[in-house]
Amino acid sequence: MLITRVITAAVLLGILVPWALWSSSLGFAAGCLLICAWCLKEWSSLLSLPPGADWGAPVALLISGLLWLLDGWTLPSDLLPWLAIPAALAWLAWVPWRISLVKTPRGWWGLLFALLACAAAFVSLWEARLQGLAFLLSVLLLVWIADTGAYFSGRAFGRAKLAPSISPGKTWAGVVGAVVLNLAYAVSATLYWPDSWPHLVSWATGWLGLAAATVLVTLVAVWADLHQSLLKRQAGVKDSGRLLPGHGGVFDRIDALIAVLPVALLALWWAEPSGF
Repeated sequence: MLITRVITAAVLLGILVPWALWSSSLGFAAGCLLICAWCLKEWSSLLSLPPGADWGAPVALLISGLLWLLDGWTLPSDLLPWLAIPAALAWLAWVPWRISLVKTPRGWWGLLFALLACAAAFVSLWEARLQGLAFLLSVLLLVWIADTGAYFSGRAFGRAKLAPSISPGKTWAGVVGAVVLNLAYAVSATLYWPDSWPHLVSWATGWLGLAAATVLVTLVAVWADLHQSLLKRQAGVKDSGRLLPGHGGVFDRIDALIAVLPVALLALWWAEPSGF
């Protein structure tokens, strides 16, 4: 299993890194649209929809996304507040509430949220790429570093379970580790990485604003991971798909990223609207 995961990760990096580095902004956005649409398809399959209905939302996202890309006038910064604000509010308030109930909506209501979340993630990725590769990577690192901190601190100090009825492996120590490591990353990036998300947020809001934003997006990553675990538990499946050997589905890999992207960009947009 570990060898399979490593090989799959190496192949993905071999594809994604050159694509991110050398593709045009529109080419990158088109690839992100395909990824988000496939993620939406996997998400939809967990929602107890009628046969064939799980294809409706991904097709709608693909068509609308292609129209946005071909438009030339509608920029991602124009779409960002309209999609990111409701998506961020859902991740910040509605999702934690549903997690506390240990029940998240499925069916058509669940599909509506999934469509909103994936559309907001697509537009956020598009906008982040337009801001520059350094900015895009700095946002992605918020998720990857949080995941790393949660894993190692959970293994080393994990005793008290975070949500045993949803995901028995997650601990409060993991949450603390994710927050601490991301704060350390934010401080370092502010000092030594001029074009990064932490640097721009700090410049607009100061150190206190940066700390608050970093803690917020880290908690959103935790909630998103729990939300997906709850969806899979309700659907009675281990993984959202089988596209990535050893990793499961695309939704399994980018569940936290889908939530963090609009929240992170919205935090910067709110702090410095003229920056977009």
